[in-house]
Amino acid sequence: MLHSTDSVPACETNRKLSAIDRAKKSIAPRAELKDWLSDSSAVSSAVASDSDSDTTSSDTSDTSGDDSIQVHSHVDDDVSCHAHDTDTDTDTDAVTFDNGGVQLVYRDNVTRIPGCSFTHDVHGDSLPHVPAVLTGLMDDWLAVLRPFSFSNADPAAGSTGGTGGSTGSIDSTSTSGSTSIFKTARVSLDGGPSFARMSMGQGKVTLEEYKHYCESGEASKDIAPLYVFDPDVLKSTFASDNDEFHVPECFSNDVMACIDGTEYRPLPPAWLLVGVKRSGTPIHDHPLTVAWNALLVGCKLWCCLPPDVDESLLLLNLHDDEEDEDADADADANADFDLSALEWFRQCGKLPESAKIIVQRPGEVVYLPAGWFHVVLNVETSTAISVSLALRRDLPVILPLLMESDEDFATFWIDRLRLHLHLHDGAAADMDMDMEKTLAQCCIDTLMMKKTYKN
Repeated sequence: MLHSTDSVPACETNRKLSAIDRAKKSIAPRAELKDWLSDSSAVSSAVASDSDSDTTSSDTSDTSGDDSIQVHSHVDDDVSCHAHDTDTDTDTDAVTFDNGGVQLVYRDNVTRIPGCSFTHDVHGDSLPHVPAVLTGLMDDWLAVLRPFSFSNADPAAGSTGGTGGSTGSIDSTSTSGSTSIFKTARVSLDGGPSFARMSMGQGKVTLEEYKHYCESGEASKDIAPLYVFDPDVLKSTFASDNDEFHVPECFSNDVMACIDGTEYRPLPPAWLLVGVKRSGTPIHDHPLTVAWNALLVGCKLWCCLPPDVDESLLLLNLHDDEEDEDADADADANADFDLSALEWFRQCGKLPESAKIIVQRPGEVVYLPAGWFHVVLNVETSTAISVSLALRRDLPVILPLLMESDEDFATFWIDRLRLHLHLHDGAAADMDMDMEKTLAQCCIDTLMMKKTYKN
């Protein structure tokens, strides 16, 4: 239950708020700061505030994070897997959770595919239809050689700008010499408890302030830590035209680019993600676009579920016991369906065989087809680049469905695609012809769908 801001508790007014505290107030004005904390952290925070009114919420010696989450390079057969097991070779990475004395093990079961397999596929037509991990695509990125990270390494270690591949601190490893960006550029935050997740972009801090949140122990007190989810710093710090990073060829043609910046695609497709341990993205899907996520530093745990997955895995707190419908209705009304990534992994239980588990390591690119549900947890403090795009090959499926659900959107997109094709010169004639055939077939399929629906 959120508390009204009409009466601010003394523990909040008697101390100086940290930058993250102020961001939290911007994200969820009706919430008290203690609503963001775990129960034990809220009690200790209140005691600390009463004892020293000048102490900020980030003053703590706890910098260990959540030691109940561990990443393993190999998992033996005798390790019980409460949450998910597969027939995959056990000589794989895995993440374990100590969940109230019960060990949960999530073992990677996704194939690694050399990225060179798609070198000449500029439209991504041959990309798999299930989640995959692509390797080798980041080998020549300067952003990998000098990763943009929040490690616990000595901040001075990377100050010389060396390219030895070590994980220095975020303020000293960007090849752009971005000290001023680190201290002055304000980045958007995402994540947090469910009451905070409808306000993306409302809370902003500098990268230096977020680094302090990560390393001071302040983040370890939050139920669901915040993370950086920002497009602007990506453009200013990682310049794609000077080899900091570049878009792999198989992701180079976005058929939704023609509507960028419009009401139907107002947000940028590329984002910089920096997340402390235990932060993450709740379960969701991208019905129209595929996504690729390139990990520079850290480790991420993914669970990907197919588009036709049972709804019970998406809404874990949904009750379906018909014997007491009234009680279930009351429980559902008070349930938190939008669980944080951490809580989802702790509560999801046995997963179906179709679930894809990925333990993503630096240098790996996770590829996610359109429509797949996914939840992502930072099991180590991580830095990544995430990009979404629509593939040409998916248009025959997504455009007719979009026409049924949002005819204005679909019509606008098709008109923009056709305009884009007509502006191309002769060098793109073959591609234009293929696209024109695809659009024509989409329109035919859409008309047939509408006719069938009406009948």
